[in-house]
Amino acid sequence: MSNAKEPLISHPIPNRPWQTVGTDLFTWNNEDYIVVVDYYSRYLDLEKLKSTTAAAVILKLKKICASHGIPEKVISDNGPQFNSKDFESFAHAWALMHVTSSPRYPQSNGLSEKAVQIAKSLMDKAKADRKDPYISLLEYRNTPVDGFRSPAQLLMSRRLRSILPTTNRQLQPKTVCGKDVHARREQRQQYQEKYRTATD
Repeated sequence: MSNAKEPLISHPIPNRPWQTVGTDLFTWNNEDYIVVVDYYSRYLDLEKLKSTTAAAVILKLKKICASHGIPEKVISDNGPQFNSKDFESFAHAWALMHVTSSPRYPQSNGLSEKAVQIAKSLMDKAKADRKDPYISLLEYRNTPVDGFRSPAQLLMSRRLRSILPTTNRQLQPKTVCGKDVHARREQRQQYQEKYRTATD
């Protein structure tokens, strides 16, 4: 039997916000959470779960979709919640394509895993500093990604008002050019693929 690596297939770069999202579950401080991250903007949403059943996961995803719209594609791992008949029915009823990462190469859901790391880091720091974790999440959404625009600006074309001082002008909506975003994402993806090839 061959032990050759299964090639990592990069997901196509979305053309607009909230077209493709990734999702994953994680445990922090003995509590379960679901994270949803937008492949276009890197905007992440976080919800605490009362349980990790398919029904509980679907309910939180519906809540998030009601806020941002229904994505065309949802990428997840092969957890039992996502492989259930209930999730299949939800995806069909809500007209979204559900794609699972390869069992042999779970890194194909890497953006969701990175979002989990970010969420845990934000909550760890907030706990250590005795601060509100939701303020930390808000500041993450307002922080530029890759030296470009913030997740909030890329998703909503505006900065989010926070507890930090901001002017009325800074909070005014400002459209971000989709071609610029796509070009930057493409450039970064090519760099990552080149790096992976060099280290394999």
